[in-house]
Amino acid sequence: MKRAVVPCLVMMFARLSAGALDEAVVQGLYEGSCKGSKGEMKLEVRVVAQGNATYRALVRKLAGEGNVSRVELKGVAEGDVVNFSGKDGDREWKCSYSNGTITGTCGGGCKIDIRRVERVSPTMGKKPPQGAIVLFDGRQSMDEMVRANGSPWFVGDKKMDGWGVWEVPIRTISEKDPTEWPSMANVIPKDWKLGAERRRVDSVRGIGDDGSIQVPGGGMNSKRQFEGSFDYHVEFMNPLQPAAHSQGRGNSGVYLPNGEEVQVLDSFGECTYEGGGCGGLYKYKNPDTMDVIDSIKGPENKYTLASAPPLQWQTYDIEYRVQKKDGKYSGRPRLTVYHNGVKIHDNFEMRKEAKKGHFHYQDHGNPVRYRNIWVLPMDDR
Repeated sequence: MKRAVVPCLVMMFARLSAGALDEAVVQGLYEGSCKGSKGEMKLEVRVVAQGNATYRALVRKLAGEGNVSRVELKGVAEGDVVNFSGKDGDREWKCSYSNGTITGTCGGGCKIDIRRVERVSPTMGKKPPQGAIVLFDGRQSMDEMVRANGSPWFVGDKKMDGWGVWEVPIRTISEKDPTEWPSMANVIPKDWKLGAERRRVDSVRGIGDDGSIQVPGGGMNSKRQFEGSFDYHVEFMNPLQPAAHSQGRGNSGVYLPNGEEVQVLDSFGECTYEGGGCGGLYKYKNPDTMDVIDSIKGPENKYTLASAPPLQWQTYDIEYRVQKKDGKYSGRPRLTVYHNGVKIHDNFEMRKEAKKGHFHYQDHGNPVRYRNIWVLPMDDR
């Protein structure tokens, strides 16, 4: 009897798995319209994976002249379809996802038709100009980037990403310094013994074909220190972590020479505290591109419209300006930041004073990747 039951269970499981939707395909930005007898309304919708085959759809109705109203829908996956529903006042919205399109109704005979789109940053892949210092491009050299904890790099191709780096001890006991030491030519010399311990000490970081790398344990720093004004370009990609929220979702950070952090986080339709979202000046200033989720009560109900979905490459383009007085850099830097080409901070005075320092890329335990990082020092200004 057991032999008859097990194949049936396996076959049932296979059928269910075959019909399951890939969250990475469903989540993302959608554009289209809602049409009815009274006309057409443009829609911009962020579909956000929430784990356990559920989704949140944040609908922005664009009425023109800057007039925007919001509707929130909840989605549940059933096989290869996601069914969304919600209310806009007394109007009931019902629609379904299939093959990159969401269609349905929004009450009063209106019909929804929106399609998944990908907005690519206008500075994606921007090449370093003359005079720029390339801090990281894994296709060329890693000479300008070091591990923040002082450990050596263990790198390989992308398929080796996450492979373990293991260590075993080799020991000898002698009254004086040994006459022979372990070497590549003689790994275990006479009178040396291999210890029994085995330990994993690190992980390989795989370099992608695009020159990207996952931020290593402990983070990474620019080898050089910088002071004064500069233009700065960095590209990053957040992982898809549907069941995580707030600071647990694609967390990293880009630190500037004065020690302040421009946060890196999956903030695509996801809220967190002041300055804690993607592009935020950590813990004290949000980007100038925030919207709210009305169903979330309290201060942590905002997210930035500049963020792209997880698994999509994003850009920061930063203008960092420091004054020089009596031959010394002084005062608080002023910061302008473009996130995916959208200005999120405009000549904003930072909290910390200017100082000489490294660029730092934070490890927060999430597999965030970086690539195409360069800095262009500017004339004193």
